Amino acid sequence: MTKTLEDYFVDWEGNAFGFGYGTGEEHTLGALKMFMEACPIDGGYDYRILEGKVSPTVAWLLINVLCREDILEYGTSPRFAWLTEKGKRLKTFVGGQSADDLGKIIHRDKNYIHCYPDICNCGPNGYEAGRVCQNPFWLDKPKSD
Repeated sequence: MTKTLEDYFVDWEGNAFGFGYGTGEEHTLGALKMFMEACPIDGGYDYRILEGKVSPTVAWLLINVLCREDILEYGTSPRFAWLTEKGKRLKTFVGGQSADDLGKIIHRDKNYIHCYPDICNCGPNGYEAGRVCQNPFWLDKPKSD
């Protein structure tokens, strides 16, 4: 099975946030988009700018999730963190979509087969033991096709 970048985003979003169930994604994805817009592609962000963009509560919730997802990295304080390589790919992808488009992208039918950081279903016959999903939002260096 070959996945598109949109499919990989669906899998990443489901693993990172996955409890929207058709009603919460609009809010989560909108906040993610605004947060990523406020993060510079290179260099560190300033948490005060993020707090001003999405509110202090939302900024710190996203900082916590995105650090756990290895999208953000920091030295001594997450107040001035920066995007990892995965984070830069996520920023680029999210920045190329409207919030509405992101919402449409993540809604899949019941037959869609998700992958996870530790379970890949992309093999020619689906799940394949030991296969590493090439999701660019999970891997430091995805294989180039």
